[in-house]
Order: sequence, then C-alpha cells, then structure tokens
Amino acid sequence: MILIALASIGGTLALLVVLILIYYSLEARRQGFSVISQNLEYFSEITYLDSNNVTIAPSLEDVRFLKLPLIGLVSREGSLILGGPVIHHQNTITRSVVDIKGKIQQGARVRTDVFIHQKNPMYSIGLDYSEITFKSELGELEAWTIPGSGKTWIICVHGHRSNRRESLRFSPLFESMGLDQMLMKYRNDADSPVDKGGYHMFGLTEWRDLEDAVKYVINQGAENVFILGHSMGGSITLQFILKSDLRSHITGVILESPALDLNGIITAKAKALPFPATTLLPPIKKMVSKLVNLEWSDLNYISKASEIEPPILLIHSKNDKTVPVAQSDEFANGIPHLFEYLRLEGAPHAAAWNFSQHKVESLIKTFITSMVSKTQNKK
Repeated sequence: MILIALASIGGTLALLVVLILIYYSLEARRQGFSVISQNLEYFSEITYLDSNNVTIAPSLEDVRFLKLPLIGLVSREGSLILGGPVIHHQNTITRSVVDIKGKIQQGARVRTDVFIHQKNPMYSIGLDYSEITFKSELGELEAWTIPGSGKTWIICVHGHRSNRRESLRFSPLFESMGLDQMLMKYRNDADSPVDKGGYHMFGLTEWRDLEDAVKYVINQGAENVFILGHSMGGSITLQFILKSDLRSHITGVILESPALDLNGIITAKAKALPFPATTLLPPIKKMVSKLVNLEWSDLNYISKASEIEPPILLIHSKNDKTVPVAQSDEFANGIPHLFEYLRLEGAPHAAAWNFSQHKVESLIKTFITSMVSKTQNKK
C-alpha cells in the first residue's frame, strides 16, 4: 500500500511539473514573441488643469514616468506633453504643460506615454509628411515619410509591440538637420501583412522588411542612409547588417536600448519569478524554441559584435528594467566601429530622449554630421 501511495504521489508530482513547464513555456512565448493588441487602461486622474499646469493623482506605475523631464499624458479625449519641475504633494504630482491636444479636461482618467506624440507628424508636431507604401515579400508595408534635402535619409525602426510613433520624438531634430525620414511598419504590425508564424522574431524575419525600406530610400536618391533602432528595432537593424547585401549602403546606425540577446533577457527576468520557473528554465527555453521555431543563439547579437561593420552610436541606461544595460556594455567592447556609447543612469527602457533630450540630440547630431562628412571626403 505504501508503494502504491508513493507511486501515486510521484505521478502527481510529475504531472504537476509537466503542467508548470507547459504554463511557463506558453507564457514566455506570449510575453516574448506574440503580437498582442494592448488593452490600454487609464489608472491616473487629472485633479487640476489649466493652460500652464496640471496636477495628477498618479497610479504606482505612472509615478516613475512622471518624474521624467519630458513625458506624455494621454486620455481617451486628448493628450498633454509635460515638462518643467516635478512638484510632489501628498498624493499628487504637479507638472508644467508644454502642449495640449484634443479635449482633455480636469477629472480625466489618464496614463503616461514615453512616446509623447499620439498621431501622425502633422497632427503631433506640425511637419508635412506622406503616408506611403513600399513593397515587401509579404505585400505592401506602410510608412510615414517626412521630406528633407533628399540626400541623407534616416529609417526609424520601432520596438516590440510598439509602433512608428516611437520615433516622432526625434523627428524635429532630424527635420532641423535636413534629413529625409522614413518611419516604417514591418510584418505583423497593426494593419500590416502577417507572416506564417505571426510572431515578433527580434530580427530573424523582420530584417527583410527593413531591407525593402532601404531599397525604397535608395530608389528615392539617398546618398547616405542611417538607421535608428529602438529596442527590438535594434535587433532588426543588426540582423539586417549581418544578412543583407545592402548593408554597405548604411552610413551609420543609432541603437537605443537595443535587445541584443533575448536569451539573456529572459534569463534575467526569470530570476524574479517563483521557484519552479527558475528551476525549469532550461526545458522551458527548449520548449519555447520549438513553439516559435528558432535557435536562441541566432538572437545573440553580442556574440556577433565583431561582424557589425557600420559605425554605431549606442544609447542605453543603467535604469533599464527591460533590457539589462550589461548587454550593451559587452556589445560596446566588441563592435569594431563604435562612435560613442552614451550610458545614462536614470532613463527607463527606450526613454533616453525623455530623460536627457539635449544630451541625446546633441550626440545624434554630432554622429550624423560626422559620418556624412566622412562619406563626402571619400568622394
């Protein structure tokens, strides 16, 4: 009887381990690769608003973002851009109003947004733009293009579960420099072609869409081509540099909070999970690789750093809770043509501009100007 009981307990434990393994594998696939339509929730509230100042009763999540020097505040009715000093009260925070869009009012439920701008370039920042399409292997992909001098282009590649609004913060700088801009969509984005897997693959598939975007700007007469990649957009950019025959056309690359080793990112996040998840991490990763059809080593761009030829401007922050800054530290030591590594202290993930606008923009301007000057001197 004792042996039967022990066998029954052993079988139950084995079943429990299998169920835990399946649960965490499916959850890792969902969080890491699935393209999920975000259900936006508004947990903070505006308690006072005039044309100069706003006071917010913030949620715990919004408190840390409201401390950024520049941050967006969004409701269903409109949006604000906030700046100035952060004034703390007992349960509220007051900031200066930099800009107001829409019909946002006192009492509105709101959330913070590091992207700042909510719609197209004309609505958001008053810049002329075109909504164009370019051909890809899956069909037509959309992009915003903002005109410049026609000689130097910058292609902006957004991150995981993000969208092309992510780069609009940088558009006034690029416009002031005379750059033509392309803020692109790629496969599996909203209203874009969906591939067979339907996942965000951190560059393994999306690099071909970036290659098609590069083809487009070359056909428009681009003599210099820069790429700005945010987070997973950095992964896409690096995979393009490693794989595409068009990589020699790239004058320089700007990487902000790049996802350089997804395997390492998942390992770091697993340390914060309960006991079973950390213990079962190796088989969980193996199952995820089968579910998504990938080799983890293919997503390790740090190991391939020596193969990255274009000049790189690297931007990351110690305070990044999504992608460990240690990845950029290691990557910076391995790439052959590092222009500069801007290692900030207090910026959240992909929010370097919000944290230190002047420093970030000055360095980007210096980088692009220097690289363009070098290409002109070679002619």
